[in-house]
Amino acid sequence: MPDQPDFQWFGPADNRWGVRLLDVRPVTQTYMSTSKNPQFAANAVSFGQDDGHSFLTMEPTVQRTVPANLQYRKPALLKDGALFRPSRMEHKWAIFYLQRRILFVRSWQRMVMVVAETKDNGDKLDLVSLRGAFAAEQEPADFTVRCCDYMMHSHALSIEYPTPLLPGDEQDANKAAFWCFSCFGCMSVCATPDAASMSVPEELLKTS
Repeated sequence: MPDQPDFQWFGPADNRWGVRLLDVRPVTQTYMSTSKNPQFAANAVSFGQDDGHSFLTMEPTVQRTVPANLQYRKPALLKDGALFRPSRMEHKWAIFYLQRRILFVRSWQRMVMVVAETKDNGDKLDLVSLRGAFAAEQEPADFTVRCCDYMMHSHALSIEYPTPLLPGDEQDANKAAFWCFSCFGCMSVCATPDAASMSVPEELLKTS
């Protein structure tokens, strides 16, 4: 049986986000994703030049809407297209901006999990509401918003940012790290049970 990874917690004073922070890299940056389902494996690397239009008519399986107050910088014209395309099994999501909505797609299943309604605010894009859920049907509303902010930072903008943990998951570092890997793959490098700063990042959103 392999040794359990060595995890390290950092206090709020020891990181730039001012939160309790768990280093999950011993799992997320060393383990490889596999699936016995050949369709999942094919889906995970199927996005190529996918423009996301095949997902426009899909609705999240979890039908609940939570308010969001998130904002990101953008060029004057943000064209429809991909904000993040997965290219390996360890990438668990695709993100598309289409018709003023952001679609968060679980890559292995090619399923829309969350739809963000947006408002064009000139040089910024406001995310005003989120429909669906990222990790669990009954996940707290603030967790859904934090997940969205994390994915916009880490996936869409390529900014290192803490992965949010569900309440109570911080009590078992090993469980928390493997949950991060299962849900967000290699894009997760650190995690926190606390709310990190939601300041507007300097980087601009770009689609392809």
